[in-house]
Amino acid sequence: MRIHEMHLDVMMYALIAGATSSVVQASPPEVEGVRLYAPCVVCHQPHATGSVDGTIPALAGQQQRYLERQLAVFRSGARYDTAMQIVTVHSTFSAPRGAGALAEYLSVLQANATPVTGSGEHLREGQELYTHICAACHGSDGFGQSGGVPRLAGQHYPYLRQQIEGAANLHTDLAPPEMTAALSGMRGQEKDALADYISRLGSSGSQREPERRPKVSHPERDTSLR
Repeated sequence: MRIHEMHLDVMMYALIAGATSSVVQASPPEVEGVRLYAPCVVCHQPHATGSVDGTIPALAGQQQRYLERQLAVFRSGARYDTAMQIVTVHSTFSAPRGAGALAEYLSVLQANATPVTGSGEHLREGQELYTHICAACHGSDGFGQSGGVPRLAGQHYPYLRQQIEGAANLHTDLAPPEMTAALSGMRGQEKDALADYISRLGSSGSQREPERRPKVSHPERDTSLR
């Protein structure tokens, strides 16, 4: 191949690459979000509602700033998960624009309305724990804050329970130490109750008090909140 032909090939490649880049940049936010979310579908599902068994979290409706921060800490290795490391190491997410576009797309998706929940026992205890430990930052509704405090409402019980269990090592560089200390010091039943209550936030009757039923001759556990 002659030199001038090589130069033409290089110029054509540059023009094509530039045109492709312009198309991507001009794409509507939703279209770009769908494209960026494609690698995540296999684990988090098409509508970002998390795995069917509830062990992989729902991302739909999550706070944008929180999502951006999590992409950054997974990429840096401060928070580790094999699948997330593989996804976030891609050059698409090395620039704030890519991570920001994906986070924006996920934040406006409809939050999961049918998360996996727990047994429904001890919800009153879970409500009390949430009110004293979590509500000041995450809100009484569990919707979080735009400054980077994550949404908890509608998150899956198994994922929440797993995160609470590992609270002593949970995002140690991101979460206030008083939160991790409070969570890691809980008894098993308290962890169950808190995770179960949080998973029901945002759904009808999630904060309902147990019904007052008359006593019977053979009292049974009240299951009105199950």
